[in-house]
Amino acid sequence: MRIEFVSPAQRGQYVLARAIEKRDFTLTPSSRLGGVAINPVISQPRALKKDGSPDLDIFAFQLKSAADLSKFTVGSEVMLEGLL
Repeated sequence: MRIEFVSPAQRGQYVLARAIEKRDFTLTPSSRLGGVAINPVISQPRALKKDGSPDLDIFAFQLKSAADLSKFTVGSEVMLEGLL
């Protein structure tokens, strides 16, 4: 996954990341993004590609702790672990 956006702490504790490899996945209670604990809930923001079609490769991950936001940098690549 490549980090696309990190929310300001006062606006929530979520990170938007783009799938580098296209594959189906299911989060579990032990899932981690870049080694950081995330809630097992996933959503896709209403992002659009330049041609106006939906960008279905971007996912929103909610971190369990807002203190972990500082561990993410836009453009960096991280692993998504603990999946089914």
